[in-house]
Amino acid sequence: MILLWGFYVTVGAADASSMKWGDICSGKMGAEWYGSAEAQQIADVVLYVQKTNGGWMKNDQLHKLTEAEKKALYNARGEHSCLDNGATTMEMRFLAKVWQKTKTEKYREAFLKALNMIFKAEKGCGGWSQYWPLSGNGSYQDYITFNDDLMTNVMRLLQEIAIGKGDFVNIADETMRQHCEKSVQRAIDVIIKCQVDDNGTPAAWCAQHDTITFLPTEGRPHELPSISGSESASLLSYLMTIDKPSKELQQTIHTAVAWLDAHKTEGKAVEDFTNATGEKDRRIIDRKGSAIWGRFIQLGGECAEKTYNAFFKKLKNRGKSRSYSTGGKTYTYTEYEIATKSYNPAMAYQPIFAIYDNNLAHLFYRFLYSFEDAPDSTDWRGCPVVTSLNALRRTSYQFMGSWPLNVIKSEYPAWKQRMESQSEAEGYTTLDLSAGTYHDSNPETTYLFEGGVAVSNTNGKGYATGKTNTIKYSANVEYTVQLPAGMKVEKVKFYGYDNYDVDAYISNFNGTVFGSTDYVFPAKDASGNMTYVSHTFDASAVPAGGSFSFTLGSKQCCLVITLLQKGETDGIRLPVAFHPSPSIKWVDNGRLLIRKDGKTYNTLGREEKIRKEQ
Repeated sequence: MILLWGFYVTVGAADASSMKWGDICSGKMGAEWYGSAEAQQIADVVLYVQKTNGGWMKNDQLHKLTEAEKKALYNARGEHSCLDNGATTMEMRFLAKVWQKTKTEKYREAFLKALNMIFKAEKGCGGWSQYWPLSGNGSYQDYITFNDDLMTNVMRLLQEIAIGKGDFVNIADETMRQHCEKSVQRAIDVIIKCQVDDNGTPAAWCAQHDTITFLPTEGRPHELPSISGSESASLLSYLMTIDKPSKELQQTIHTAVAWLDAHKTEGKAVEDFTNATGEKDRRIIDRKGSAIWGRFIQLGGECAEKTYNAFFKKLKNRGKSRSYSTGGKTYTYTEYEIATKSYNPAMAYQPIFAIYDNNLAHLFYRFLYSFEDAPDSTDWRGCPVVTSLNALRRTSYQFMGSWPLNVIKSEYPAWKQRMESQSEAEGYTTLDLSAGTYHDSNPETTYLFEGGVAVSNTNGKGYATGKTNTIKYSANVEYTVQLPAGMKVEKVKFYGYDNYDVDAYISNFNGTVFGSTDYVFPAKDASGNMTYVSHTFDASAVPAGGSFSFTLGSKQCCLVITLLQKGETDGIRLPVAFHPSPSIKWVDNGRLLIRKDGKTYNTLGREEKIRKEQ
């Protein structure tokens, strides 16, 4: 059996050297690999190069460093830690996985050291910057940073630690979990404060925001103050996963989606192609049902005046000069001149572009308004300058994209209906069976949820997730929802979408058969967009501590199942933080037994009665 188990681990895990560091940190090596000698060797490298202040630097492939690279990172341990591009949060996720499998304390200690760094790095107003400690020299790296999902990566990690499930079971004490929860709430508060006020209309967000005024700010020389189609879409996707959001947060989401929807370029898409000179390039094409936004959308009106005046003043006070030589002549500009001379207020709400190239420093912070090739011009000094991006700039950076499209067409309608359902559920105590409340499978075909609810099937269908917190349920498979003792539901709501291009439906609920036109989940449209719908059933006949079953017809659906019970005190109780105990496995007379949450199961998921001495 030991040899067979070793063979399973070997064939079940991918080759680490062929994987990206982010994939290894996210769990793609297979759960058991994280207890292997190879995983521990890599974890030791992670500890070896950990910054003295607790974190790590970005873009390092820590699982395949050369000896020279290891030494260089070791010697740089006194430098600042980074939260950009998934840095530090990825390493923490990896260490948590290894600790859960090995219980080697040094991995937990390194994890907690990094967590304390995140606590220290949190701004007084909430949120985080790219680096800790801050540079303190007015750099964009010190701003509140939404760019590259920095804030949402940190917030997701802290949420999971606060709940204490999965890889984070028992890794942090109650005080630290509470700190995580409070940090997330402060970050949500600052996200709301940073929502751009577009002349009295709440809009969306920039990639960075000032920590005092909360106004949009610049990033690198090609990242101008603006509203970002990309970062705003990522923020909204995250915000819509928050359970029971406040009225203020709900309003923030509604208004941000409305603003983005009103400022799209409809019927367009961005396409990669090879241009006439053989270069990789991008262009904008017609595409029915699509839409595009600028990564940077220029502000307008009083909002623009306030934001850009603050930006220009900052450049003027900084007083940096940039020179460029061409045709035997050198042209020298201040960054303030470059920005103010190129800025065109008449281009409000249009995508804006800029070029960041140290060989073309006279283009730093120069506002450009053409994505596709446009003729060069001469500026007020007589220096030849570009008026558009070129192929290299178009392909090396995502200046245009369809980022908010799925948010507007799919995620927002789903979230909006969920909010309406929560409103309808007033007077009931509710429990969602969703990706957010799932915590384990035992065995693979029985999904365990917070509140003690389990969903099982006898067709070998394992747990898998869909979009917007949904879980995949296959067609023509009977699923049984088992309630814990004392829980009696009065209504059951199925909410979600059909995962295919043929209509699906609920064919059976607790023994009652329905036709293909009764409780329908519509097929995806020609562009692959799904339609979210909900169907509610009276389940008052289900006894306390009983069960009910359901079956889908035709095609797989991705669903959140909501259990509703009347009453505020005797209904379904949701724990603030769920901390399931880890499972323990051993062999008894040739049988593999699993001990979890005070009960013992065999490999079929059936509870076993064992002697006390076992």
